[in-house]
Amino acid sequence: MERRSFLKNAAVAAPFLGQAFGASDELRIAQIGLGTRGAYELEVCQRTKGAKVLAVADVYQPLVDKYVAASNGTLTGYQDFRRVLDRKDIDAVFVSTPDHWHAPIAMLACQAGKDVFCEKPLSHTLHEGQQMVAAARKYNRVFQTGSQQRSATHFQKVVELIHAGTIGKITCIECWNEENDTPEGAGNPPDTTPPQGLDWDMYLGAAPKVAYNRNRYIWHYRWFWDYSGGMMTDWGAHHMDIIQWAMKVDGPLSATAVGGRFCLKDNCQTPDTLMTVFEYPGFIVRYSVRQGNSRRIEGRPNGIAFYGTDGTLIVDRGSWEIIPENASRFPNDYDRVEAWLKGGNVAWPAGFDRNAKVAAKPRCQAMGETGLKIDPACQEAHVDNFLACIHSRQRPAADVEIGHHSISACHVGTIAYRLGRKVKWDAAAQTFPGDAEARAMMTKKYRAGFALPAV
Repeated sequence: MERRSFLKNAAVAAPFLGQAFGASDELRIAQIGLGTRGAYELEVCQRTKGAKVLAVADVYQPLVDKYVAASNGTLTGYQDFRRVLDRKDIDAVFVSTPDHWHAPIAMLACQAGKDVFCEKPLSHTLHEGQQMVAAARKYNRVFQTGSQQRSATHFQKVVELIHAGTIGKITCIECWNEENDTPEGAGNPPDTTPPQGLDWDMYLGAAPKVAYNRNRYIWHYRWFWDYSGGMMTDWGAHHMDIIQWAMKVDGPLSATAVGGRFCLKDNCQTPDTLMTVFEYPGFIVRYSVRQGNSRRIEGRPNGIAFYGTDGTLIVDRGSWEIIPENASRFPNDYDRVEAWLKGGNVAWPAGFDRNAKVAAKPRCQAMGETGLKIDPACQEAHVDNFLACIHSRQRPAADVEIGHHSISACHVGTIAYRLGRKVKWDAAAQTFPGDAEARAMMTKKYRAGFALPAV
């Protein structure tokens, strides 16, 4: 991964955010959220030189107790994340909770003077993302979005090739997630009392108060509107981040989406089949989701394909490749093509090259991963970048504003789906022009006692 080389270049020309730490200072970290992702980030931080994890927090007390016990007295545990923010000896927090808690925790952390690493998808609504950017800027915090693909050298190379015009003018981009979870999907567990030690009311937070259901808590929460936005905001956040980075744009002009929960027989809500089309200046993006069929697009279960006039560039977490345009493509001249097909001696137009304009590239192994497996080196580089920026007070590779623009595209697509019609988006003004119905969906109703912090 050449992590150190990446760190030297990651923050070039980034704005200075305030007082810098000394290069030898050990950064004191707290981990908020101890599910699968949070546990992994805790482990990465614990073995990262220059970082010392002092505290962990989670609404499920047995998880807290587990990691405190395993730390040999180095960790203090809390069930209420606010006790972490009260501590003056914490420099930064990692927020790895379900999506609907990202904004409140991250904003309160900014107010408490903590730098923030917040998992993707950055926000649950468009308004939350706007407020997270405002909080980071007002309190001069280093704020990294957990879009770790930005710290992978092969994604950086792909963006470099596209910026250089290697595959010509790009007018169409496909991104996708295809899998077969039929017929049961997440299943239909009954509502029950919460497990001993789980603060269910705190877990729900701003979301409506409902009975405990295992699918709303462990992993499958992302398929419920109260806590997330389905595959569009879960995996779409990664895809749209790379696409907008490569194409140098901050958001779409419009979105149209169709789909539904057509094949999975479980108690979840978000679509298991989805087609979303985003219009951008000069190109379109289509994001497809299939959870009822695993036939791969471009030979990959998930990925991005950039279709250019001179070739196709395909990338996923495992590799990237360039496929040149067909060497026998013809100019738009029927008579000349007909003569050539009959074996005649044809004078091709000036400048026409029957050979591809770009060389074919084999699959270039990159992150050492397949399918949905996350490569440790990529995450380590992303954490390293965050910690380096805490010292330098420069903006990180996936600064909060970048994360906000990336997830904003997904939110726009989700709103188009839920409204059942095309919506127009003004990325500069951060609104749906002339569309009060869509604007009303930029935020949500917060349960009493869990209002979004003011900035």
